[in-house]
Amino acid sequence: MSKKILCYACLALFLIGCGGRSPMGDDVVIQKVDKEDIREIMQENKMAPGFEERPEALFAAIGEGIPPVDTVSPAQARALAKRAAVADAQRQLAGKLFGVKINAHDTVKDAMLKSSLIDSRVNGLIKNAAIVNQDFKDGLYRVEMELKMDADKWQEIFAY
Repeated sequence: MSKKILCYACLALFLIGCGGRSPMGDDVVIQKVDKEDIREIMQENKMAPGFEERPEALFAAIGEGIPPVDTVSPAQARALAKRAAVADAQRQLAGKLFGVKINAHDTVKDAMLKSSLIDSRVNGLIKNAAIVNQDFKDGLYRVEMELKMDADKWQEIFAY
């Protein structure tokens, strides 16, 4: 009989300890926090290394374009001049990022330069370049473009 009472007492103590109230009290609030909130808090308070602002590499180019002479309207001329200016700026950005391939051929006859041919080519992919300034004056369309890139990523991809 005493073993039964002892077992019931232990079971009762166990159930009292496991059920009902939290050992921390009633004022504990459980709230879910996503990873982005934690990153923001750590970055604001500079709590961990690696959360400081990353340096950016900035590449800029100014492209210029003129309208063709055989356009049907001034609006078409302006649109085509802008397209040429944007293409020129993108070509310059690609040249800065990927480099320019130059092929040259000189012909010399009788110790004099007879002909000189220079071919330059750019091959690359430009993404997320933004037009920061543009104007159309005296038949010339100018576009200023910028490309911002994480400096570490730039080093990883392009520095060789």
